[in-house]
Amino acid sequence: MNDETEHLDSISPFYARGDHMDELSTDRQIELIRQYPRYGNPWKNKVVLEVGCGNGYSTERLCKIFQDYEVIEPSGQNIKLLEQRVPGLVIHNVLLEEFIPKHQYDYIFFLNIIEHVLDPVACLKILAGLIKDAGLIFISSPNGMSLNRRAGLLMGLLDSYETLAPKDHLVRHRRLYTVQLLRDHCEQAGLKVMGMKGIYLKPLSERQMVDLGEPVIKAFHLLGEEIPEYCATIMAVAVRR
Repeated sequence: MNDETEHLDSISPFYARGDHMDELSTDRQIELIRQYPRYGNPWKNKVVLEVGCGNGYSTERLCKIFQDYEVIEPSGQNIKLLEQRVPGLVIHNVLLEEFIPKHQYDYIFFLNIIEHVLDPVACLKILAGLIKDAGLIFISSPNGMSLNRRAGLLMGLLDSYETLAPKDHLVRHRRLYTVQLLRDHCEQAGLKVMGMKGIYLKPLSERQMVDLGEPVIKAFHLLGEEIPEYCATIMAVAVRR
């Protein structure tokens, strides 16, 4: 086991516990993914790759849309969690940087992974080589300039937009993104961003939002779609240039 795999295994206890707010965000990301068909029948007979599975929550739901589904997951602990949810999947137990593909893919999902990796541009370059000419790559990340973080900066709770919050440290985030930084990294990797969506316009802290109730939280997930600069999570939809 190398240092990076050990790093990823160390996050697995968080995934095993699960996080309802993260699950709501994932649900919204999948709703947005459904808005991006590129073919006559966008979901049939398509070869799909998900990079990083966490506890398998996203995989379990995406597998209901796509049939030919593969996962890259270097953490053996996360693979155990995934197999409890979705047995029988094709799982490549390697780092993305070590993956040797047999074919290219119609869709690639890189959901809330880019903030964890050592070299994000290098990873995006690999994905650019794995996607078909007409394929789509979905890349999501926490937003360092979300509305609640902008307020936190003005209140003196953050030193800068790059400051990691306690939850970021808990799940071993190496960086936070902004809309512009995500665009820049995609461009540097040979990708063209076709769309940028926002997920969860969060005006208050997570604890305060939870106190308002799930219907309010779900409404604010919808409100931010067209203003990603202010949302808690941003998602780029990219193609190979």
